[in-house]
Amino acid sequence: MRALAAYGAAVALLAGLLAGCADDEPDAVPPVEPSLSSNASPTESPSTIVSPAGDVIPTTALLDWTSTGSNPEDEVVQGAEWSAEVTGNGAGAELTGPGESRTIEAGKGRRIDDVLLDDEWLVVVAQDKQETRPAQATVLELATGDSRDVTPEPAPGGQWAMYGGTLHYPTTGPQNTYCLAAFDLASGEGEVDYCAPPKHGFSNVVASSTTTALMTFDDTRPVSCRTLATLTDGVAEPVADVPECTGWDIAATDTGAVWSVLPDEKQVEAGDFSASADGATYHLGMGATGTLTPCGDSVYFARNGAGDEPAQLLHWTPDATLEIAYAAPGNGPGFLGKPACAGNVLTVSAFGAGGDEQVSAVAP
Repeated sequence: MRALAAYGAAVALLAGLLAGCADDEPDAVPPVEPSLSSNASPTESPSTIVSPAGDVIPTTALLDWTSTGSNPEDEVVQGAEWSAEVTGNGAGAELTGPGESRTIEAGKGRRIDDVLLDDEWLVVVAQDKQETRPAQATVLELATGDSRDVTPEPAPGGQWAMYGGTLHYPTTGPQNTYCLAAFDLASGEGEVDYCAPPKHGFSNVVASSTTTALMTFDDTRPVSCRTLATLTDGVAEPVADVPECTGWDIAATDTGAVWSVLPDEKQVEAGDFSASADGATYHLGMGATGTLTPCGDSVYFARNGAGDEPAQLLHWTPDATLEIAYAAPGNGPGFLGKPACAGNVLTVSAFGAGGDEQVSAVAP
């Protein structure tokens, strides 16, 4: 699956960077065990179930899932009226909507790495396979078919995100600094929203209804320090309660944030998730890094199947409760691809002992 392969390559690349910075000294960043903070109690959110150890216990509240009709290994983003599917191992993307379809080609020497869709806009990002040329973006207004040229110019590589009519992507700033651009899709105007300090970088950009969140990192030796932050007026503000230097995923919510840390620096695919809401901090348990996805009014992340439990998609609600929104077929070992959100429609691919499937559902 192209999307999973691309994600795996990105994880491997950043893992290699971390390993190189650590000089094979993983103990330099101690494992962390976040738990329910002392200023939180189940009485603050009566429907939140917390174990004696301080872990939030998910309840089952499955969404109404239906098959997309596509191969689970194909990258599909399903919206309310439109859908987009990556074809030819990244060579193109097929847009399908009310009474029409359109093919977008990656172009020579490029592959499609990101497809972003909501009820109004489609963004298809074609990256240079060598990541030496700037990325190219095809931006379409769905209602009219009109296109936009993004500005400022994108940088090679990096992650793109879209929410609420704003597109976020890497660009180059003054003195060749690594920056994040914010492009307003309706007006066609863009600006530099944030620039990393010299010898610093950022990754894992997630846009939500609240703000943009990201993981920043420095070039400290022997261990590169990672900080989870949200952007306010171009300033990256560290998120409270995240153990220093260990963060990985981050998404902002109306009342706080959801994040993950790495208990083991050699296993960057496994994260320990927590959330904050109205000043309280909750420990959500283990999940798959790279799957944290805002959709509708909530945030979702995947948990791999183990033992008799299938792979699951977990839902952190605005009421500070944790729900199982999706469970893969069968029981036992399995995993989910990164969920895709288009407007308020989630698409999930599952792979495991009970069979593979790709499904979509409307998120609350």
